[in-house]
Amino acid sequence: MNLEFNIAVHVLAFLTKHHSEKFNSSSLAELTCLNPVQLRRVTTQLVDLKMINTIRGKDGGYLANDRSADVSLATLYKHFVLEKEHHTRLFTGDEGSHCQIARNIASTMSHYQQDEQNIIINFYKEKTIKDVIEDIQKEDLCHENI
Repeated sequence: MNLEFNIAVHVLAFLTKHHSEKFNSSSLAELTCLNPVQLRRVTTQLVDLKMINTIRGKDGGYLANDRSADVSLATLYKHFVLEKEHHTRLFTGDEGSHCQIARNIASTMSHYQQDEQNIIINFYKEKTIKDVIEDIQKEDLCHENI
């Protein structure tokens, strides 16, 4: 998981819940508690993926479309997490090392990472933005009953 994935889920859930409204980037950033630059970086991708619509111009803004509520979290996870380049070193070890552990740790951990990613994708396949909104509403009910 990363921040862009969370921003994408937040924006999609917000716009879906307010599907009959349009929000410019400044108001959407404020309402979703986000930095406008971070918001635009994600909304640009959501528009390109046709998950939300945008209207350009003075009275423009972002709005949900017919697909927004049914976007799978697995699709978002693949796009915003798995397809991003990792600029930091992920694995330790050295294949040329005389030490068995150092020689094979990266390969072993890489297999584990692939298994981990498959588990996450399978979990998120069953979740849509509509489910996120329902779970958020349940959270609100839980807090009201306390």
